[in-house]
Amino acid sequence: MREHVGPANLVTSVSLVAGFLALLLVPVRPGAALVLVLTAAVLDGVDGALARRSGKDHTFGAQLDSLADLLCFCVVPAFALYQLAPAQLAPLAAAAGSGVVLAGSWRLSRFPLVQEHGHFVGLPTPASGCLVLPLALWAPPVPALVGAVALSALMASSVRFPTVPVVAARVRRSRRIGPGPQRRRRPRVPRVLRPPPRSRQVHRGRSGRRPSVRQRATGRAGQVLGSLRRDGDHRRARP
Repeated sequence: MREHVGPANLVTSVSLVAGFLALLLVPVRPGAALVLVLTAAVLDGVDGALARRSGKDHTFGAQLDSLADLLCFCVVPAFALYQLAPAQLAPLAAAAGSGVVLAGSWRLSRFPLVQEHGHFVGLPTPASGCLVLPLALWAPPVPALVGAVALSALMASSVRFPTVPVVAARVRRSRRIGPGPQRRRRPRVPRVLRPPPRSRQVHRGRSGRRPSVRQRATGRAGQVLGSLRRDGDHRRARP
Protein backbone atom coordinates (compact mmCIF):
# COMPACT_ATOMS: atom_id res chain seq x y z
CA MET A 1 0.00 0.00 0.00
CA ARG A 2 2.95 2.37 0.32
CA GLU A 3 3.11 2.97 -3.42
CA HIS A 4 -0.49 4.23 -3.32
CA VAL A 5 0.11 6.74 -0.53
CA GLY A 6 0.23 10.19 -2.11
CA PRO A 7 -1.23 13.67 -1.73
CA ALA A 8 -4.23 12.96 -3.97
CA ASN A 9 -5.16 9.69 -2.25
CA LEU A 10 -4.72 11.25 1.18
CA VAL A 11 -7.13 14.05 0.28
CA THR A 12 -9.61 11.47 -1.00
CA SER A 13 -9.30 9.56 2.27
CA VAL A 14 -10.09 12.72 4.23
CA SER A 15 -13.16 13.17 2.04
CA LEU A 16 -14.21 9.59 2.79
CA VAL A 17 -13.91 10.18 6.55
CA ALA A 18 -15.90 13.42 6.19
CA GLY A 19 -18.68 11.49 4.51
CA PHE A 20 -18.82 8.94 7.31
CA LEU A 21 -18.95 11.67 9.96
CA ALA A 22 -21.73 13.40 8.01
CA LEU A 23 -23.69 10.15 8.01
CA LEU A 24 -23.43 9.99 11.80
CA LEU A 25 -24.46 13.64 12.23
CA VAL A 26 -27.57 13.54 10.04
CA PRO A 27 -29.98 12.52 12.87
CA VAL A 28 -28.59 14.92 15.48
CA ARG A 29 -27.00 17.85 13.62
CA PRO A 30 -28.04 17.89 9.95
CA GLY A 31 -26.54 21.36 9.42
CA ALA A 32 -23.07 20.08 10.36
CA ALA A 33 -23.61 17.13 8.04
CA LEU A 34 -24.27 19.56 5.20
CA VAL A 35 -21.04 21.42 5.97
CA LEU A 36 -19.10 18.15 5.86
CA VAL A 37 -20.67 17.17 2.53
CA LEU A 38 -19.78 20.56 1.04
CA THR A 39 -16.24 20.13 2.37
CA ALA A 40 -16.07 16.73 0.70
CA ALA A 41 -17.18 18.35 -2.58
CA VAL A 42 -14.31 20.84 -2.37
CA LEU A 43 -11.85 18.06 -1.56
CA ASP A 44 -13.16 16.09 -4.55
CA GLY A 45 -11.95 18.87 -6.84
CA VAL A 46 -8.63 19.19 -5.00
CA ASP A 47 -7.70 15.51 -5.22
CA GLY A 48 -8.46 15.49 -8.95
CA ALA A 49 -6.10 18.42 -9.54
CA LEU A 50 -3.37 16.77 -7.46
CA ALA A 51 -3.77 13.50 -9.33
CA ARG A 52 -3.41 15.22 -12.71
CA ARG A 53 -0.25 16.99 -11.58
CA SER A 54 1.40 13.85 -10.26
CA GLY A 55 1.25 12.06 -13.60
CA LYS A 56 1.23 8.60 -11.97
CA ASP A 57 -1.14 5.67 -12.37
CA HIS A 58 -4.60 6.78 -11.24
CA THR A 59 -6.30 3.38 -11.09
CA PHE A 60 -6.21 3.06 -7.31
CA GLY A 61 -7.09 6.70 -6.79
CA ALA A 62 -10.03 6.50 -9.20
CA GLN A 63 -11.54 3.55 -7.31
CA LEU A 64 -11.05 5.27 -3.96
CA ASP A 65 -12.58 8.46 -5.30
CA SER A 66 -15.65 6.56 -6.52
CA LEU A 67 -16.17 5.05 -3.08
CA ALA A 68 -15.87 8.46 -1.44
CA ASP A 69 -18.34 9.99 -3.88
CA LEU A 70 -20.82 7.17 -3.33
CA LEU A 71 -20.74 7.67 0.43
CA CYS A 72 -20.64 11.49 0.58
CA PHE A 73 -22.98 12.40 -2.25
CA CYS A 74 -25.32 9.43 -2.52
CA VAL A 75 -25.63 7.55 0.79
CA VAL A 76 -25.61 10.60 3.07
CA PRO A 77 -28.27 12.57 1.10
CA ALA A 78 -30.43 9.44 0.72
CA PHE A 79 -30.25 8.76 4.47
CA ALA A 80 -31.13 12.42 5.14
CA LEU A 81 -34.19 12.11 2.91
CA TYR A 82 -35.45 9.14 4.91
CA GLN A 83 -34.43 10.45 8.33
CA LEU A 84 -35.97 13.92 7.96
CA ALA A 85 -39.19 12.92 6.16
CA PRO A 86 -42.49 12.67 8.05
CA ALA A 87 -43.60 9.24 9.22
CA GLN A 88 -46.47 9.06 6.72
CA LEU A 89 -44.04 9.64 3.84
CA ALA A 90 -41.40 7.19 5.07
CA PRO A 91 -42.02 4.58 2.30
CA LEU A 92 -41.79 7.25 -0.40
CA ALA A 93 -38.68 8.69 1.20
CA ALA A 94 -37.08 5.23 1.30
CA ALA A 95 -37.90 4.74 -2.39
CA ALA A 96 -36.50 8.15 -3.34
CA GLY A 97 -33.35 7.50 -1.29
CA SER A 98 -32.89 4.14 -2.96
CA GLY A 99 -33.19 5.86 -6.34
CA VAL A 100 -30.47 8.34 -5.36
CA VAL A 101 -28.07 5.56 -4.29
CA LEU A 102 -28.82 3.43 -7.34
CA ALA A 103 -28.51 6.27 -9.86
CA GLY A 104 -25.31 7.47 -8.21
CA SER A 105 -23.84 3.97 -8.39
CA TRP A 106 -24.68 3.69 -12.08
CA ARG A 107 -23.23 7.15 -12.70
CA LEU A 108 -19.95 6.33 -10.95
CA SER A 109 -19.66 2.95 -12.69
CA ARG A 110 -20.21 4.51 -16.10
CA PHE A 111 -17.79 7.41 -15.57
CA PRO A 112 -14.53 5.59 -16.52
CA LEU A 113 -16.21 4.03 -19.55
CA VAL A 114 -17.83 7.11 -21.09
CA GLN A 115 -15.74 10.26 -20.94
CA GLU A 116 -15.85 13.40 -23.07
CA HIS A 117 -13.33 16.21 -23.04
CA GLY A 118 -14.81 19.28 -21.35
CA HIS A 119 -18.13 17.64 -20.48
CA PHE A 120 -19.68 15.15 -18.05
CA VAL A 121 -22.14 12.56 -19.30
CA GLY A 122 -24.90 12.74 -16.70
CA LEU A 123 -25.12 15.00 -13.69
CA PRO A 124 -22.02 14.55 -11.48
CA THR A 125 -22.64 13.01 -8.09
CA PRO A 126 -21.08 15.92 -6.11
CA ALA A 127 -23.52 18.35 -7.69
CA SER A 128 -26.44 16.03 -7.02
CA GLY A 129 -25.46 15.41 -3.39
CA CYS A 130 -24.99 19.14 -2.72
CA LEU A 131 -28.52 19.72 -3.99
CA VAL A 132 -30.38 16.76 -2.50
CA LEU A 133 -29.16 17.37 1.03
CA PRO A 134 -30.38 21.02 1.23
CA LEU A 135 -33.72 19.87 -0.21
CA ALA A 136 -34.00 17.29 2.55
CA LEU A 137 -33.14 19.90 5.19
CA TRP A 138 -35.21 22.94 4.22
CA ALA A 139 -37.67 22.09 1.44
CA PRO A 140 -41.18 20.72 2.13
CA PRO A 141 -41.28 16.91 2.10
CA VAL A 142 -43.10 16.37 -1.20
CA PRO A 143 -41.02 18.87 -3.26
CA ALA A 144 -37.87 17.44 -1.68
CA LEU A 145 -38.77 13.92 -2.79
CA VAL A 146 -39.71 15.08 -6.28
CA GLY A 147 -36.45 17.01 -6.60
CA ALA A 148 -34.47 13.98 -5.44
CA VAL A 149 -36.13 11.80 -8.09
CA ALA A 150 -35.42 14.40 -10.80
CA LEU A 151 -31.75 14.67 -9.80
CA SER A 152 -31.47 10.88 -9.78
CA ALA A 153 -32.82 10.77 -13.33
CA LEU A 154 -30.25 13.39 -14.40
CA MET A 155 -27.42 11.35 -12.90
CA ALA A 156 -28.43 8.24 -14.83
CA SER A 157 -29.17 10.16 -18.04
CA SER A 158 -26.90 10.93 -20.99
CA VAL A 159 -27.27 14.70 -20.69
CA ARG A 160 -23.94 16.52 -21.18
CA PHE A 161 -22.88 18.98 -18.46
CA PRO A 162 -19.82 21.26 -18.90
CA THR A 163 -16.91 20.87 -16.51
CA VAL A 164 -15.79 23.59 -14.11
CA PRO A 165 -12.74 24.65 -16.21
CA VAL A 166 -14.94 25.03 -19.29
CA VAL A 167 -17.45 27.19 -17.40
CA ALA A 168 -14.63 29.31 -15.92
CA ALA A 169 -13.09 29.81 -19.37
CA ARG A 170 -16.43 30.96 -20.77
CA VAL A 171 -16.91 33.43 -17.92
CA ARG A 172 -13.42 34.88 -18.38
CA ARG A 173 -13.93 35.18 -22.12
CA SER A 174 -17.24 36.99 -21.65
CA ARG A 175 -15.60 39.41 -19.19
CA ARG A 176 -12.75 40.18 -21.60
CA ILE A 177 -15.04 40.81 -24.52
CA GLY A 178 -17.72 42.63 -22.52
CA PRO A 179 -21.03 43.78 -23.89
CA GLY A 180 -20.54 44.87 -27.45
CA PRO A 181 -21.59 48.34 -28.63
CA GLN A 182 -25.14 48.59 -29.74
CA ARG A 183 -25.36 48.86 -33.47
CA ARG A 184 -27.33 51.83 -34.65
CA ARG A 185 -29.64 51.21 -37.49
CA ARG A 186 -29.02 53.39 -40.48
CA PRO A 187 -31.98 55.48 -41.59
CA ARG A 188 -33.61 54.25 -44.70
CA VAL A 189 -32.77 56.52 -47.62
CA PRO A 190 -34.87 56.34 -50.78
CA ARG A 191 -32.95 54.90 -53.64
CA VAL A 192 -32.00 57.34 -56.37
CA LEU A 193 -32.68 56.09 -59.81
CA ARG A 194 -29.50 56.04 -61.85
CA PRO A 195 -29.59 57.51 -65.35
CA PRO A 196 -29.64 54.91 -68.06
CA PRO A 197 -26.21 54.08 -69.49
CA ARG A 198 -25.23 55.98 -72.60
CA SER A 199 -25.49 53.94 -75.69
CA ARG A 200 -22.46 53.81 -77.91
CA GLN A 201 -22.87 55.75 -81.08
CA VAL A 202 -22.38 53.52 -84.02
CA HIS A 203 -21.59 55.09 -87.36
CA ARG A 204 -23.95 53.71 -89.86
CA GLY A 205 -23.91 54.06 -93.56
CA ARG A 206 -26.47 55.68 -95.80
CA SER A 207 -28.52 52.54 -95.85
CA GLY A 208 -28.86 52.61 -92.05
CA ARG A 209 -27.01 49.35 -91.60
CA ARG A 210 -23.87 48.93 -89.59
CA PRO A 211 -20.77 48.92 -91.84
CA SER A 212 -18.73 45.77 -92.10
CA VAL A 213 -15.15 45.37 -90.95
CA ARG A 214 -13.84 45.74 -94.49
CA GLN A 215 -15.74 48.95 -95.06
CA ARG A 216 -14.48 50.42 -91.78
CA ALA A 217 -10.87 49.51 -92.62
CA THR A 218 -11.21 51.04 -96.08
CA GLY A 219 -12.62 54.22 -94.59
CA ARG A 220 -9.76 54.56 -92.11
CA ALA A 221 -7.19 53.98 -94.86
CA GLY A 222 -8.82 56.72 -96.95
CA GLN A 223 -8.64 59.12 -94.03
CA VAL A 224 -4.91 58.41 -93.55
CA LEU A 225 -4.17 58.91 -97.28
CA GLY A 226 -6.14 62.13 -97.34
CA SER A 227 -4.20 63.54 -94.39
CA LEU A 228 -0.91 62.63 -96.08
CA ARG A 229 -1.95 64.38 -99.30
CA ARG A 230 -2.96 67.54 -97.49
CA ASP A 231 0.35 67.53 -95.62
CA GLY A 232 2.28 67.21 -98.91
CA ASP A 233 0.33 70.03 -100.51
CA HIS A 234 1.20 72.34 -97.63
CA ARG A 235 4.88 71.53 -97.96
CA ARG A 236 4.90 72.26 -101.69
CA ALA A 237 3.17 75.56 -101.18
CA ARG A 238 6.00 76.85 -98.97
CA PRO A 239 8.42 79.33 -100.72
